[in-house]
Amino acid sequence: MSITRECSRREDMSQRGELSIIMQDDGDIIVSCLGIDCCGELYQESHVEFCVPVSGGGRSPRVREALVALMDAIDLDNKDNPIT
Repeated sequence: MSITRECSRREDMSQRGELSIIMQDDGDIIVSCLGIDCCGELYQESHVEFCVPVSGGGRSPRVREALVALMDAIDLDNKDNPIT
């Protein structure tokens, strides 16, 4: 499945965690919690997926809608207040 949109944001309390959200071309959204090891490499700690109704999921339409809004918020925060 190809990616339509992707955004991520490092956590506020340390530089060792990151939230990543991916929207696939079918509209499904994958949320991943990433960690950063002592060498600065990202690794996936866990992930969850919320699907659109046509692809066999769609049981959480409000959660999916909120995740799209979260993607917008992350993009704005990354633009206005980048964490490097």
